[in-house]
Amino acid sequence: QPLVVHIMNPKSMPRQQLLGHMDSDTREWTDGVLTASARQVVKEPMNVNSWVICDGDIDPEWVESLNSVLDDNHLLTLPNGERINFGPNVNFVFETNNLKFASPATVSRMGVIFMSEEDVDVKRLVNTWLRKQDEAIAGKMSTWIEDYFYKALHWLLKHDNYL
Repeated sequence: QPLVVHIMNPKSMPRQQLLGHMDSDTREWTDGVLTASARQVVKEPMNVNSWVICDGDIDPEWVESLNSVLDDNHLLTLPNGERINFGPNVNFVFETNNLKFASPATVSRMGVIFMSEEDVDVKRLVNTWLRKQDEAIAGKMSTWIEDYFYKALHWLLKHDNYL
């Protein structure tokens, strides 16, 4: 099946840039990053799986706006009152270091998968990424990664006060 992915870091931008805002003088609505992505994914045919990936810290300031998206309604209500209804082909993923600022209402609507650092195999991730590169580049990069990247990463993890 075709796949469409929209990746954003909601914490890296003001709420208005993420969700959109209404100009108080002209009453003109401007979409934010999330609302623009939402409009795109609802236009996709039902056979296209769409993933909206929110990569970064979860903050109640923006995530509470998504509670109705995460529950059975699958409905995003914009600050201007407009509503966007998502189909079953649209999925949201929240990649974060912790949930300490997420409310119980938000957490109860999510399926949470905890992956510790010990569970993530860096070599497997790098090899998967390398397979997606051009063969000519991947061969050279593979050698450099073996010779330098893993050694540097090992040193950084050993001296974790640099991270």
